[in-house]
Amino acid sequence: MDKLKALRTYGHIVVLTMTNYFNANHIKTNETVYIKLANGLSVELTKLPTGLLRATNPVTGDTFCTSAATARLTLSKWEAEEVVHSSKSTHKGQHVGYIRVSTLEQSTSRQLVDVELDRVFTEKTSAKTVERPELQACIQYLREGDTLHVHSLDRVCRSGAGDAVMLVETLNAKGVSVVFHKEGMSFNGSMTAAQKGVLGILASVAQMERELILERQREGIAAAKALGKHMGRPKTSLNEDELKRLVAEGLSVSAIAKQLGSTRQSVYRRMEALGLR
Repeated sequence: MDKLKALRTYGHIVVLTMTNYFNANHIKTNETVYIKLANGLSVELTKLPTGLLRATNPVTGDTFCTSAATARLTLSKWEAEEVVHSSKSTHKGQHVGYIRVSTLEQSTSRQLVDVELDRVFTEKTSAKTVERPELQACIQYLREGDTLHVHSLDRVCRSGAGDAVMLVETLNAKGVSVVFHKEGMSFNGSMTAAQKGVLGILASVAQMERELILERQREGIAAAKALGKHMGRPKTSLNEDELKRLVAEGLSVSAIAKQLGSTRQSVYRRMEALGLR
């Protein structure tokens, strides 16, 4: 997979290194990319509708808004400089939590209970894909110096090892630390080969668990059907004469449905079929 396409998966933010941040045509209009320079400096760069590139040095405060060629020269200059982190930095790292459950009925109260958080992103949906609104919002919210707290790996990703590793690498490249509390794993910078391996294995296990659950569901449905059991909503049989009588008496659809032990939708459909509406 093309590296730019893969990285755009995560909140439409592209993380590039000095060796590949140009061709500038790869950057979309109004898109923000993070340039990771060799000296460890992370520069936020935006392509304007005019085609010019705008960026600010987070340490010195220097800003440019120039063509791609001039931007390349400036970034090369910034990369050659020794980074001295200023004590005047206005951004204080925040502790951000991401909490997810699969269904509306499930409770989120058991996740990150003992973790003091400045901001929490919560959603109730499946983790079969990383394209989830609150996860994407969380990724875009995080800034350099922040820490993302997740109860366990399967809360953020059950879609395979590749997505898990890419997610952590993307956030680390922005200067964001990632902590998975249940697994006791923290990622504060470039991952080692061993860390990638362990993370990949755990992500693969989470994906396998999800697939096993789906497989058991399919097997249960097939077994029930083989025994002649009806799956889905219970079928209702409306007495046509009784329905006509109740309609003639002027009862509301809700009252008719209650008397016939049916649903309003079924009553509506049957009335339409009989020309009673």
